[in-house]
Amino acid sequence: MPLSSLRSPALDPGVGIPPAPVALADVVLLATAALVTLFLAYQALRRSDPLRPVCGVVALCAAAVALSFAARFVPWLGWPAAGVGVLAGTLMVVAFPRRLADADRGRAEDSARLALLEAAVGASWDGVMIAEADPTDAAGLRVVYANRAFEQITGYSAEEALGLSPSVFCQADGSACQYPPTPDPDEEAAVAALAAVRAALGGNEPVRLEVPSRRKDGARVWAEWQVVPVAGPDGQLTHRVAVIRDMTERKQLETQLRESQKMEAVGRLAGGIAHDFNNLLTVIRGNAELVAAQYPGPTDELVEDIRTAADRATGLVRQLLAFGRRQPARPIVLDLNEAVTDMAGMLRRLLGERVTVATVLSPEPVRARIDRGQFEQVVMNLAVNAKDAMPTGGTVTIATAAACPAGVTRFARVTVSDTGVGMSPQVREKIFEPFFTTKAVGKGTGLGLATVYGIVNQAGGRIGVDSVVGAGTTFRVDLPWCVEAAQPRSSVMTPTPAARQLAGRGRTLLLVEDEDAVRKLARNALESAGYVVREAANGEDALAQLPVLASVDLLVTDLTMPGIGGRELARLVRAERPNCGVVFISGYHSDIGRLDSIPSAVFLPKPFTPADLLRMAGKALNRMTTRAPATV
Repeated sequence: MPLSSLRSPALDPGVGIPPAPVALADVVLLATAALVTLFLAYQALRRSDPLRPVCGVVALCAAAVALSFAARFVPWLGWPAAGVGVLAGTLMVVAFPRRLADADRGRAEDSARLALLEAAVGASWDGVMIAEADPTDAAGLRVVYANRAFEQITGYSAEEALGLSPSVFCQADGSACQYPPTPDPDEEAAVAALAAVRAALGGNEPVRLEVPSRRKDGARVWAEWQVVPVAGPDGQLTHRVAVIRDMTERKQLETQLRESQKMEAVGRLAGGIAHDFNNLLTVIRGNAELVAAQYPGPTDELVEDIRTAADRATGLVRQLLAFGRRQPARPIVLDLNEAVTDMAGMLRRLLGERVTVATVLSPEPVRARIDRGQFEQVVMNLAVNAKDAMPTGGTVTIATAAACPAGVTRFARVTVSDTGVGMSPQVREKIFEPFFTTKAVGKGTGLGLATVYGIVNQAGGRIGVDSVVGAGTTFRVDLPWCVEAAQPRSSVMTPTPAARQLAGRGRTLLLVEDEDAVRKLARNALESAGYVVREAANGEDALAQLPVLASVDLLVTDLTMPGIGGRELARLVRAERPNCGVVFISGYHSDIGRLDSIPSAVFLPKPFTPADLLRMAGKALNRMTTRAPATV
């Protein structure tokens, strides 16, 4: 068959066959093909991703189809349609495999970058959480991703966290009994923090805030939340990324620093109050002693009441100094029965009406060598701790006994028992550690039992505890037994006038005290004992008198004075009068540590009685021959 017979009549201009009639379906198909071609061409020009060449090739194919349909109405368009079809087929055969390879390589690189990013986020010490939700509905947030650190901070695994609302991890409630202790903000502040987190999760701006968070086990941790909104390709917010950092340890250190600063401030306040108060007590008790000595008989009962009140006030000052840890240890032989009896009344007032204080004392004397103020601090701390364990009231029992454990030396034992809620074994293991507390912020420092432990160990004793949840707690304090007789509150009774006159006859004494009432009391007591007293209100006045005095046998000076202090004054006086004895008096008991540079000096703490002053004056004069170190 000749090739000419294969020509289509429609393509042969020499054949006079009329074109086929126009049908509506052909018009619709042509229009559709044209629209598809235009759309794909627009996408090929607009896009910059790997689909751009695909859209171009498909657009060429659509153009070929459209031209083939158009050739039914315009016969000469058949050749362009064939050319476009051949071009589209060529591109599909040549360009598509290369483009597919490039796309596969791009996907592999994206997968590698995504794996690296996930590994980096997963290895972070900060928790990372991604939530997806409507940006205007914070309550609808749902977690879609969480890393390993998130599990360590919140206690929820990544699988458990998926689908949960982020507000679950920052609730106001939590465990109130845990270790390490963490700051426990009040309910109002916690609710406000939770509202702030919800607002941040529903907002459109990056936010950083610290909030109390709740672990899965109920324990509270402090966490810093950094919430950043993330927008999709269309600019609409689709996710929120929260970076969560555990701040519990830092909060603990901040709390410890605040508590330490608070205790330091209390100590300074206690020291200042005690100094002024001791001056007043010195005058009150000293004058009472002088009245009792000069006017015996009808006034004895009144003077005894004054003494008793002064002794109680002295005990309160000592306890205040012990609380502020401003009183150095001065061990004495102490009768624990007497000490507990003296504290019972104060403890009843301190613990309140809902707590009953009972004492069970040993029938025999129970003696130990310990500082009285520190022993009172031990009992007071244990009693206050017992009160806190009985929120609805109960009984605190303080008992003394002679303990003789098998194979152990005899101990002087004091037990403090309560009928409170008791402690779990986990809490009991930690109670003597500094800053450990089960109380809310502002209710305890975490130093009370640690202080008790330190005092008992310093005294050579030991402390133990027995406790059952719901059945109360008993603390046992065992101190080394002492067979010596207990030291009375005042080891020297007021001398008789004759004895006082003999004590200082012929001795010249320089008295330096900035408090007028104390100076007057000391002068009266010393003159009644035969001393020739020259007084001065400050160190400068004393130095001015020194050249005109023929002799100075004894210097009695306050340690803390404006201008020249007592220690500097003693050094200057000793430089001119080397055989002068020195008695330092001070309301600051910690001043005893400042006397090492003054040989043979004697320290007399306020408040003191005239008898105490005369005794220490005689001691200072006697010690000048041996040049002994400073003593109390």
